[in-house]
Amino acid sequence: MLSKISNTASKESIEQILQAKFDYGYLYKPRSIIDGHKESALCIVTSEARDRIQYGIWGILPKGYKDNWATFQSIYNTLEIEFETISEISWLYEALKHRRCLIIATGYFTSEIKNQSLKTFINVTENKSLFCFAGIYNILEDGFISCSILTHTRGSSKYFLNNPKPIIIKKENYSDYLQILNIKIWNRNFELNPNEILKSIITNPEHQK
Repeated sequence: MLSKISNTASKESIEQILQAKFDYGYLYKPRSIIDGHKESALCIVTSEARDRIQYGIWGILPKGYKDNWATFQSIYNTLEIEFETISEISWLYEALKHRRCLIIATGYFTSEIKNQSLKTFINVTENKSLFCFAGIYNILEDGFISCSILTHTRGSSKYFLNNPKPIIIKKENYSDYLQILNIKIWNRNFELNPNEILKSIITNPEHQK
């Protein structure tokens, strides 16, 4: 399960790379750990407002949802959504088709068993620069945005220790991913290959909590 990411990029570098301006930029602070289990906000660029960097609650909720985030997440964990499992009858399909977003990060955390103990790793790009996850979003009854990171299916039970496979969009394809009308629902040429471009480094002990 993908439940922790980092975003340590500066406000200025995010705006420059994405050619967009923050809404309420004074609220932005770089964070070495963003824990999705704690109703955290992520920086996102939506298909509806590609020149703005907004904040979305991590963990997509149904469109127009009125109830509590924690209640929904305790039953349906939507921090990550496996792209291949979204069917046309799913409530997620409309968001996938019409409401895509870029979710800004500089790393994401995974865990593995090494020497009979659980070790935590952070996955970053070679130059440790920011990147964008493929995401989907909905707008809630109160106007807030909720979003999820799209991943590729791991094809096995969640009880096995399989790390998530997040879909990360190539920088040159950010605009294309958000341009809904002119592309298919998915094009694998849009994404980075995490196995080739990302590397894992053991984090400090506090990151394993």
